[in-house]
Amino acid sequence: MKKMKQLFRFSRAIALVLAWFEPAAAMFQAGADSTLRFDLDFARFGVNDTTAQVEVYIAVPRTALRFAPYEGSLMASFECQVSIYQNSSEAVNHRWQAQSVARDAAEIKPGQLLFTQARFQLTVGTYRFYVRVHDTNSPARQGVRAFQMMVEPYPAGQLALSDLQLASRLGRDTTLSIFHKNRHLVLPNPGALYGLELPVLYFYTEIYNLHFPSDSGYSVHYRIEDGDGNEVKALPSKRRAIAGEKLVEVGGFNIVTLKSGSYFFEVRVVDHTSGAQASRRRKFFVYREKDQQTTAQEISTAAFEFLAQVYRSRTEKELNKEFETARYISSNEEKKIYGALKPEGKRDFLAKFWQKRDQSPETPRNEYRENYLALVKFANDNFSGFREGWKTDMGRILLVYGQPDEIERFPSSNDARAHQIWRFFEIEGGVEFIFVELRSGGEMELVHSTARNELQDPTWQRWLNPGR
Repeated sequence: MKKMKQLFRFSRAIALVLAWFEPAAAMFQAGADSTLRFDLDFARFGVNDTTAQVEVYIAVPRTALRFAPYEGSLMASFECQVSIYQNSSEAVNHRWQAQSVARDAAEIKPGQLLFTQARFQLTVGTYRFYVRVHDTNSPARQGVRAFQMMVEPYPAGQLALSDLQLASRLGRDTTLSIFHKNRHLVLPNPGALYGLELPVLYFYTEIYNLHFPSDSGYSVHYRIEDGDGNEVKALPSKRRAIAGEKLVEVGGFNIVTLKSGSYFFEVRVVDHTSGAQASRRRKFFVYREKDQQTTAQEISTAAFEFLAQVYRSRTEKELNKEFETARYISSNEEKKIYGALKPEGKRDFLAKFWQKRDQSPETPRNEYRENYLALVKFANDNFSGFREGWKTDMGRILLVYGQPDEIERFPSSNDARAHQIWRFFEIEGGVEFIFVELRSGGEMELVHSTARNELQDPTWQRWLNPGR
């Protein structure tokens, strides 16, 4: 099975190319002078009471660099230098290089960015950073940025959050790349710019000094405000168990409904044992080349009519079949109402059923429905045996949680039955589902999961015994 999220490959040069969108490319477009424009950001993470780890993120437009012939291909290289001063003394002077290789000039396109970053451990105090980037194939092309930053203490026993790192990509990292952080790949977004081609605002932050051990847990609350401080998007809060004093909070939110402008993203944590609260906020930007001009009501009407048109030619049997596959996401009340309707009522019901679950209401198409039905087909194509694939345990987990981030497959042997382990890294802080082929026929059955409200059997390994 193909993973929902594909991790990028990293070269020895610690640079990554990411396809960006045209507004960002325009911002970075190199001029006729020798200035090399780049985006810069930083984030601070706690180490102990007196020390923090500071990460500096750099993004360089690929088209701004000069590519030279290299072993039958083309290669660009840029050098980064970070000089850190405290008072008048230089505390750090660090240089490194990153490269990008292209097969030919056609592969180098506007909107592509090269990312790199560096980490420094600094004690509490105020520092001045000077960051210089220059094209090693054109030494005269360089850019310099400077900023001042304060390293603040994280006192023991006091609930606190690290800085919010905004990211363009988030996933599991098994490569230990420079973007690795607490088992996550956190690809930075130094420009903090999002839009239709980068519609999800990913973030990473660390929580310090939760009351542990505790049975009360903690909750995380999110909000997005406009530049004037008005809430513009309500985001669901999450309640979690406290697994340690220091925890990681990662996630992502779709921002495609936001119009072009500047916004603030806030994360607030509440420790339910002590009642303590801590929060961080971060500014970000949204740019859409052509903002939607239609009203929300017009969009809603168009979306409903789009689905109504789809269902007009469907027989009642086909309607029933589609709703049956949605039983994992429908409520008991919805099932009861649907069962009492006549065919025409079922058509309207299904249109409204999918419309209220649409995660992209700004478009007339219902991407949520399309994705769900695509997963149903995937389950039927891959998990079917004595019954349809979507009805199996694997089919249910796929439809409820989506494609897993990682799958481990173990074939049958003299010592163990065939089994699979599915992992989801961004659900409840990371969960697993264990499936075992308990009977002949190839169908894998769920025997254990670490997810809440799922089958849990700490002694699940006993099901691997072929003689059982």
